[in-house]
Amino acid sequence: MTEEAVLFGRTKSLVGIITDPPQAKRNTELAAFILLNAGIVHRVGPHRLFVKMARHLASMGFVVLRFDHSGIGDSNVREDKLPFEASAISETQEAMNCLSRMRDSKRFVLFGLCSGTLTSFRTACGDLRVVGAVLLNALLKSPETISASTVSYVIDRKIARSYVHSKVFHVQSWLKFLTGEADYRKILRVLYSRISSVFFARKQIGGADNQVVADLRGLFDRGVSLFFIFSEGTGVLEYFRLKLEDAIEKLNPGKWNVEIIRETDHTFTLLRHQEELLQVVGRWASQTLLNCHRQRA
Repeated sequence: MTEEAVLFGRTKSLVGIITDPPQAKRNTELAAFILLNAGIVHRVGPHRLFVKMARHLASMGFVVLRFDHSGIGDSNVREDKLPFEASAISETQEAMNCLSRMRDSKRFVLFGLCSGTLTSFRTACGDLRVVGAVLLNALLKSPETISASTVSYVIDRKIARSYVHSKVFHVQSWLKFLTGEADYRKILRVLYSRISSVFFARKQIGGADNQVVADLRGLFDRGVSLFFIFSEGTGVLEYFRLKLEDAIEKLNPGKWNVEIIRETDHTFTLLRHQEELLQVVGRWASQTLLNCHRQRA
């Protein structure tokens, strides 16, 4: 594969790296991937994850662009006063324009982690060139729009689930329980406070996020494929289960998938979790994009 540094955008102020597949695998009919900043981490991604992801996807035949939004990494700050949520969408579209011009790409898959998932989602909703998105630990709405009661409830769900997994299914915990070494009062107090809050507060939190579900329905109706990947035990996974999972299951079942990476953290710090993530994304890309391309051919 080869890599090329590029300047693009209206004022040529955005900096990116295009990773090209080997010459024998190049095919302009394949969708190209665009990797978006995770928060304020520049284009290499947390723990250089995006570098590895770009090269892995390129080895499969995909053109990949990873770039810095304005004011992050090597890209200059914007001279206008456009809010970040709007500028991020505009710059993602400029990234698509760049690949259209330089690599003749016509269809795109957006790849985001954390805040990058919101940019991916909103860009996909408004740009018909987007045919897929890989969403790592996706919230799909601005965190500040989520009520404090919902945040508290999600945290309680996460702690309760974590307690069940770490204690109930742990042999040493049962040995302590059966031999009288466990703190029974603490166990009962934690279970009661956490589990009761989970069940009794749900009615106050409400059902699905109707606007997000409506936007997802629009994407599925367009034929856009979404791949949700979550780190086990994170708050965003609990929010997805609470607000979106049941509603999405009633929509097009063939256009979305969910994968949970066990025992990892929010940014996939450990090398073994990064490798697992590469393989998971690679399988999805092969099944969803490469196979569909072969069928059309």
